[in-house]
Amino acid sequence: MATPAANVTVEDQKLINKFARLYQNFTQLKEEIKELTNEVQNLNEAADELLLLDGDDAASVPLRIGKVFVHFDSDEMGTKLEGMKEAAQAKLSEAESKNGGIQAEMDQLKKLLYGKFGDRINLEG
Repeated sequence: MATPAANVTVEDQKLINKFARLYQNFTQLKEEIKELTNEVQNLNEAADELLLLDGDDAASVPLRIGKVFVHFDSDEMGTKLEGMKEAAQAKLSEAESKNGGIQAEMDQLKKLLYGKFGDRINLEG
């Protein structure tokens, strides 16, 4: 027995396209969040390693900036790492917040589209 076909209006198609764009942004932000989380973790580990340096090693600690290494003493390096960590955490918080907003908007569109099309549409990733 065939199920009746639902008519897809221009407005419905716009909603479907909007969901597709949101889903693409959602997956890109999810990857960015993963990278930023890894960066924050690496910066935390670098700060921990910096604390373990003895006097001779702490005099000149290299930091890669672009394609070159710049040498700092341990105090300057600690300050630099802390600033980098704060910047990465701010980016991470912003990305997570943005992703939460996208997720909420996607959920609203899912309810609307599943309400109209039922199981004739698949909006799962």
